Amino acid sequence: MKNMKFIVWAGTALGAIGGYLYWKEIGCLTGTCPLKSQWQTMVPIGAYFGFVIGDLVKGFVNPEKKNNDAES
Repeated sequence: MKNMKFIVWAGTALGAIGGYLYWKEIGCLTGTCPLKSQWQTMVPIGAYFGFVIGDLVKGFVNPEKKNNDAES
């Protein structure tokens, strides 16, 4: 895969969907939970976690070569 940014974008999209589904299925029944009671907060939080996990996976799949100029 030459374009590894796809993994990060896919992770972000899946995280946003996961945040929405978490709000819809689990959420907060009473409405007093500040983060779980509104979908407007759960979708960006899910997207953030999806981005972080996607970036982590990208690092494992295609590790960047380190610059060894400092040792020379």
